Amino acid sequence: MANVPTLASAHTGHPAPLTILFVVAAFGYVLWTRTKGQPLSGRRLVVLPVLLSVLGITGLTGSSAPPLTPKDVVFLVVSVVVSAALGAARGATIELYPYHGELWQRYRRNTVALWILLIAFKIVLVVAAGAAGASAGGGTNSLLLSFGISLLAEAAIVAPRALSTGLPFAIDHEKSDGNRSGRHGGSIV
Repeated sequence: MANVPTLASAHTGHPAPLTILFVVAAFGYVLWTRTKGQPLSGRRLVVLPVLLSVLGITGLTGSSAPPLTPKDVVFLVVSVVVSAALGAARGATIELYPYHGELWQRYRRNTVALWILLIAFKIVLVVAAGAAGASAGGGTNSLLLSFGISLLAEAAIVAPRALSTGLPFAIDHEKSDGNRSGRHGGSIV
């Protein structure tokens, strides 16, 4: 049987190539669209974070997953706590602004810096988990879960800030026009 890349590498706990590609693509999409500015919608705040979190949890607890060791649990808890803290910090740095009567969001430099800090932390954690023999704590599904939890924590901070503006969330546009996301508007929250 051919060795087909999957989302999880159950035998080693190391990130599988397909998962790494998926996470890099998701991260790139989020960073690119939010740095240039995009309409803020409830769907955008929730769908990707929930999907990533569910994939991570399912991979860690599914029937084909190896049982979690106490070391795995420690690394997973540390990963989730730090991911949530950095996500919440990012949520506080996001610029919210009105554009054509809708609420838009844009990542600032310090928002991107917090993403870089999360990535650096995850690299250190993967190395430490591997050295400690906690394969699930630093593996593929931990990566998906961390990214999802971080985005959920970001949304948990952005949503109340957005609601406090009194502006309506953006209608879910099928395509976001790059010109609409330009340098219009100023920060309101």
